[in-house]
Amino acid sequence: MQLRKAIHISGVLIPYLAGSDILGKEFTLSLAVSGLVVYLAVEFHKPRISREIRALVYRENEMEGFSIEPLLYIISIISLLSLSFFIYEKICFAAIAVLAAGDGFAGVMGRRFGKHRLPFNKNKSWEGSMSGFIAAAAAGFYYAGPIAIVGSLFGMIAGAVNRHDNIAVPYAALISMFLVQ
Repeated sequence: MQLRKAIHISGVLIPYLAGSDILGKEFTLSLAVSGLVVYLAVEFHKPRISREIRALVYRENEMEGFSIEPLLYIISIISLLSLSFFIYEKICFAAIAVLAAGDGFAGVMGRRFGKHRLPFNKNKSWEGSMSGFIAAAAAGFYYAGPIAIVGSLFGMIAGAVNRHDNIAVPYAALISMFLVQ
């Protein structure tokens, strides 16, 4: 598994840390903003980084030029952590978990075992989407209970139909959970 996917999936720990007495929301948010600054610095210096190092975290089509998907992932985390100060934090945390676990596992399992392509998106598979749904539901359930299953379903649907899944997945999950709570 590429380091990029390990980083993506490890994002499931962000809401745990935000909700804990260890770090809390404010400090976790400040860490996420720091992560954004580091990401932008890496993007700025990308041409000076060896291709072998870049290959650890970038897809082939992201090796040159600005890479938008990791930026959208960080923005989703920061915006959902920020929203958790104003709306029910458990659904914000579950939306982050759906993004991290669901989208992350869908990518890993889809690349490894995906044989049956979705009819409306040939880049995605049933195997990846179902794996993502199960991982998202399990991770989201920890934070929001049964409504996370709804969020996971709509998050994975959004990921299957949208090119920018790092924004579409967590916000489809958040909105659907918000509506059924």
